[in-house]
Amino acid sequence: MAGLLLAAGTSAANSESFGIDLVLRVPVMCKVSTGTGVAGAGPSIPGSFELGEIQEFCNAPRGYDLLVHYRPGTLKGMTLIAGDARVQLDGSGSAVVGHSSAPAIKVRNLSAIPGPQGFDADHLDFEAVAAPF
Repeated sequence: MAGLLLAAGTSAANSESFGIDLVLRVPVMCKVSTGTGVAGAGPSIPGSFELGEIQEFCNAPRGYDLLVHYRPGTLKGMTLIAGDARVQLDGSGSAVVGHSSAPAIKVRNLSAIPGPQGFDADHLDFEAVAAPF
């Protein structure tokens, strides 16, 4: 019996507890794409032009800004409407159109009310920029 206790004590002493630290790194990815459909668009605003929709995806932990870029000196006075957000362009070449304080997947309807210069640029570029850590 003493031999059994000695064997049990040796077995317990040799079995050390251990653990494995598992570290996962998920890259931050933000992207914006545009579509021609205006899914679920409400009544249009008088004088506005429907431009389609913007699909956003960003997994940044602190959220992101949705930016629009256009040729500097153009589109001055145009009001860009992205979902519930409205911004009047000042001709600088870029503007913040929307903000999210957390990771998000969103679809925004996009429309514009031209300014005094009308539509004097041939394209708008959208970008989702992750908030700094």
